[in-house]
Amino acid sequence: MSELAGQHNPDDLDVLVVGSGIAGLTVALGLAGRLRVAVVSKEMGGGSTELAQGGIAAAVGAGDTAAAHAVDTLVAAAGLGDTGVAELVTAQAAEAVARLVGFGARFDTGAPAREGGHGVARVLHARGDATGAEISHALMGAVKDRGLPVLTGTSLIELLVEPAGRTEGTRRVVGALVYDGALKKVRALRARTTVLATGGYGQLWAGTTSPVTCSGDGLAAALRAGAQLADLEFVQFHPTGMAFGLDPRPLASEALRGAGARLRDSAGRYLHEHNGPGEGDLAPRDVVSRSMARRMAELGTDYCLLDATPIEPEELQGHFPTFLRSCLAAGTDPGTAHVPVSPTAHYTMGGVLTDGDGRTTLEGLMAVGEVGCSGLHGANRLASNSLLEGAVVGARAAAALLEDDGRAAPRPAVALVEVVSEPAPGELIDLSLQGGGPAAERAALREAMQTYVGVSRNGAGLELVGAALAAAASSSEADHEPLVGARAEVENMRQVARATVALALRRCESRGAHWRTDHPGTSERWRTRQVLALSAGGMAVGELAVADGGATEPALSVAPAAGAQ
Repeated sequence: MSELAGQHNPDDLDVLVVGSGIAGLTVALGLAGRLRVAVVSKEMGGGSTELAQGGIAAAVGAGDTAAAHAVDTLVAAAGLGDTGVAELVTAQAAEAVARLVGFGARFDTGAPAREGGHGVARVLHARGDATGAEISHALMGAVKDRGLPVLTGTSLIELLVEPAGRTEGTRRVVGALVYDGALKKVRALRARTTVLATGGYGQLWAGTTSPVTCSGDGLAAALRAGAQLADLEFVQFHPTGMAFGLDPRPLASEALRGAGARLRDSAGRYLHEHNGPGEGDLAPRDVVSRSMARRMAELGTDYCLLDATPIEPEELQGHFPTFLRSCLAAGTDPGTAHVPVSPTAHYTMGGVLTDGDGRTTLEGLMAVGEVGCSGLHGANRLASNSLLEGAVVGARAAAALLEDDGRAAPRPAVALVEVVSEPAPGELIDLSLQGGGPAAERAALREAMQTYVGVSRNGAGLELVGAALAAAASSSEADHEPLVGARAEVENMRQVARATVALALRRCESRGAHWRTDHPGTSERWRTRQVLALSAGGMAVGELAVADGGATEPALSVAPAAGAQ
């Protein structure tokens, strides 16, 4: 499917969906035959959905409830989860799974599995640890069957923006500027609403499970268009990325530990003596990753070991075929040998600020899936809630668009009260972020983020990388020609990295997936979500206070700083 053709003129759309994972295709399928919709994507179905192994969480087992699922979600979120969104998503989980089945996804029979942070077994799998691939293939088949127009090999360059109404300074998105790789030309696609489903920004780290397409293009474009972003400092490091020297790293599914696999340090000793529900190897991901990082630092190694030998060979072959193939391809038999693993950037909780329907702070723009930030995950995502969020919020976004004839109204914006002061380039470390071409610059950026903005951070390191990023700001801002290809991806990565570092430096506490060694405690002052947008003075920040019960509301603040929008 390489041509944007079929039902209607691609330059005259109601809805343009950018991205082809579970969230984007759910939106498109929800609109099929009712609105003029088309999908553009770098690679059809080639994003994070395809790689997802852990499954999709839903309270469908005996004795489980959506309310209990919501509680587990909010506990993992470390005080920053939005209760309303958590209750909404978990309540609609069973319906989302049924919808996927209707599109052709076939889930494994038998009882659900249990993963870290879940109080009960509620994670559904397909083809063992190939859940994402099964869902992706089913959705792509449904798109083909319905004849939805799709343009692949296409990258987002910018969002098309124009003034909205008579209110001074307000904007609305009216489509997108894209680069068509097949035609090797820039195209302007206009639509009443543009839905970003471009994935997260995991490629900012050298060790990541995110595919190369996850370079933050959607976030950067939304930021430049005037949308507000939130929670960028919260990046989840999965404990068991397999350290085989591959990029992206293959993942050892969390369900392995639910099935009896144990973590050991590099000397072969158990990492955790106690391993009950919600603790030890089965604690939330941020807790396990920090535990691993501490032991690795103590022993001076860069890996721990996953001992999967307690799992019967038949279960490894039947339930974890992807894991088994990855190990055998690397020359390791997990049935007899321990597998080297280390914390690996896996999921980015931050994104374009949205509500539970995917509405952003800009008229005509929605964001669903990992590129969006609804507040569901707070400071740390519960295992197997990512596919779920894409399925639920994607369907809700489609329903909202149908109700309003393809037009997306904005959600309330947050008052921006402080212009971020980036670190001054004092004793600047040599990150070699410029020179050597886009590939070298991308590699240097990723190594810097891995070193200074990883599982554990501190103010000194954040200031060093922040100053280096500011110093390496591209001169392309004065260039009126749109950037495309590898150069565009590097510039997008730099922009998102600068915003991420700014919020990580500003949050002087440790919470969830954000851990500051110089501020190891959790502070009530920081029981608030950070929201960022571009302003005349650079980057401006506001806050959403998290009320009792978890619902978010605008924080009380002083008057907006000069230049803030």
